[in-house]
Amino acid sequence: MTTSTSPAPTAPALPASPIAAVVQRLESAPLSEEVDALVREALDGVEGSEAAAVRGAYLKSITVEGFRGIGEAATLHIPPGPGLTVIQGRNGSGKSSFAEGIEVALTGRNRRWEDEDGKNVQTAQQDGWRNLHHSGPHRLELELLASGRVRPLTITRTWADTTSFSESESAVLGLGPAPLPLAALGWAEDLRSFRPILSYSELGQMMSAKPSRMYDRLATLLGLGTLSEAADRLAAREQQLTLSEKQAKTALPPLVAALADVPDERVHDAVTALRQRVPDRERIRALIAGAPLADTTELARLHRLAALSGPDTDAVTEAVARLREAVAAAEDVRHSDAGTALARADLLDRALRLRSQHPADHTCPVCRSADRLDDAWAAAAAAQADLLREEAAEARCAQQAVRDSTDDLRALIHNRATDLPDHLHVLWDEWVACRGIRDPHELAARAEKQAAALADACRHVRQEEKHRLAEQDEQWRGVVPQLASWLALADAAAAAKPLLAQVKKARAWLKEVQADLREARMRSIAETAQSIWQYLSQESNVALGDVTLKGSETYSGRGVALNVTVDDVDASALGVVSQGELFSLALALFLPRAMAPQSPFGFIVIDDPVQSMDPRKVEGLARLLEEIARTHQVVVFSHDTRLPDALRFHRIKATILEIGRFRRSKVTVRSVDDPVKRELAAARAVARDNKVTAAVLNEVLPGQCRLALEAALQESARRTLLGTGVGHLAVEERIGKARELTDLAALALFGESRSKADVYREIGRRLGSDASDIVGLCNRGAHTAVPDTADAVTFINRVATTAEGLRSL
Repeated sequence: MTTSTSPAPTAPALPASPIAAVVQRLESAPLSEEVDALVREALDGVEGSEAAAVRGAYLKSITVEGFRGIGEAATLHIPPGPGLTVIQGRNGSGKSSFAEGIEVALTGRNRRWEDEDGKNVQTAQQDGWRNLHHSGPHRLELELLASGRVRPLTITRTWADTTSFSESESAVLGLGPAPLPLAALGWAEDLRSFRPILSYSELGQMMSAKPSRMYDRLATLLGLGTLSEAADRLAAREQQLTLSEKQAKTALPPLVAALADVPDERVHDAVTALRQRVPDRERIRALIAGAPLADTTELARLHRLAALSGPDTDAVTEAVARLREAVAAAEDVRHSDAGTALARADLLDRALRLRSQHPADHTCPVCRSADRLDDAWAAAAAAQADLLREEAAEARCAQQAVRDSTDDLRALIHNRATDLPDHLHVLWDEWVACRGIRDPHELAARAEKQAAALADACRHVRQEEKHRLAEQDEQWRGVVPQLASWLALADAAAAAKPLLAQVKKARAWLKEVQADLREARMRSIAETAQSIWQYLSQESNVALGDVTLKGSETYSGRGVALNVTVDDVDASALGVVSQGELFSLALALFLPRAMAPQSPFGFIVIDDPVQSMDPRKVEGLARLLEEIARTHQVVVFSHDTRLPDALRFHRIKATILEIGRFRRSKVTVRSVDDPVKRELAAARAVARDNKVTAAVLNEVLPGQCRLALEAALQESARRTLLGTGVGHLAVEERIGKARELTDLAALALFGESRSKADVYREIGRRLGSDASDIVGLCNRGAHTAVPDTADAVTFINRVATTAEGLRSL
């Protein structure tokens, strides 16, 4: 195995909790209490919304039946745990069917058939997802080993004969006593953020995709999804708060246009209020509530005319009747003039007083006749005076009754109202003119006639104006709901304004913090990408510089800036690099996502990464995969033999499997360079070499066979330790510290260190005494002399049997 001159690529250092970083910044942020509370509310509950239930997963096998190029069921076994596995095969061998089977089993989708937006575009290929030569079930079965679980997990995906590709059913076995939905693994978000599968078509799409798509794929790795969710919450709240304002603004122009030509002064008043720079909501509210209009408006005039009251004909009729009765009564007593009667009564009174002063003198003081004013005369004169006074009083009463009745009638005659129609002016003037009539008879006749005529005319005016007013009120009632609806929106917008301003401040502050964290985390990813590029840029004059994200998640012009230098001259990567270098760049950007420590996947699957690469880049890829395989399970599918050749040339440890396809889509898998078989094959080659002496065999063969047993025990030890809950790095550390076969065997058998005696005893119990003997011989590095080649081959066969047993522990 060669030692690389490039630094080993390390997983990007991404802090685990961006929420904690934001909360820490809040403590010293110059925000009001209200804005601070809004940010905290948006953050509340978003962190850890979906923690993966299963972590540290390695691929163990993939079984494909009736899918794509594979007919009857075929199983591809992959050594679980860190290490490199290369599956090679010619085009059409069924190799990609296994690769796509892993993807479809996990996601239910095949990205090879989709464009960069995730839409199905390869309709013909998608329609041919069923194998043409297979009439049995269509199923995928993915077996995984996961940290902390002794039993493997199995993901199944099946299709009914009548369903399309997108209508499959999936389940997980091994999480409980019964199958569970695929969601029970908790990988939905992780498969997007830390996608562990990269197909050849995706490699091409990564560099040819829209800038926004490249941005989104890298941004998911930054682990800022929780902050994006919090920002989305604030954005949704802002959108909700601005909805009324937007609706009010949107509804205003068509409302004004609809009301502009309505012939109603209330509507005109409302339109004026709506057209102000800031619409007058209070005026609209008052109009809806029925606020009175100015007296000068036409509508006010209509109201006045609709309430127009002419003469009260009943009152006039009663007053005329009373006047006529008073006049008639006065005419009945007209022959007794009140003044004359009173004068005569006064004269008689004075005569009587004179007689009383001179009782003996009966002479008339007027005519001087004697004996006129005697007692008889006095009695008659007194009676006559009383009668005359009564007649005078009756006449006065009749005359006063006429005057009072006249005044009462005149009091019913009012001056002319304003804003009268022209045809009422004459009638009302004639009615008012009745006040000047002195003759009671004429007054009674004229007043009664004019009152009736004017009252009838006023009644007609009232009826007409009430009808017009009813029409306008009906029109207004149709307008009121429109105004009320707009007013509700405007009121809601006004009420939301203070909170809206606070939400905008909270969102702007969180956006700024997101940008700072994104930039800091992106630097770590860029460093990992640069270290990967050093492996893939062999003999290239292109050096990868900073990788930065431009814009924000919601900005339509967002993208990724890939800065490179060509012979120390700055340039844009997409404009100057070759096709092979573009693929290398895509790998450099993909692998940091798959290597992220937050990922629950211990495996990375890459389909056909070698295409378009020159030989030197293939060698760089081989060394890169070697480094990544120290901590991850790396599975590479390739029809190009240059990668396996480079691995062999540089003695890079890898399991190489070959896919073969025969008639009727029968697919087989054979080991080309399995670690155990590779070491056994090397041992057999030594044993069959006629030039090798017995002494050399005794010295070399046990060590060569030990390597085969060591590879088998490492595989079993990883499986056992992972099943007991030991983390990946700790597993590799324990395996690396194992100095003897018995140390590895103890880990494989017990998951911990044990004495050699315990180890040999347990091997003998499980695999038989011969297996225990073989382990002991190979552990010591020597055994009894091998007399000839036949004995050496027999020994190697015993080792092979033991290795298979140890591998299955």
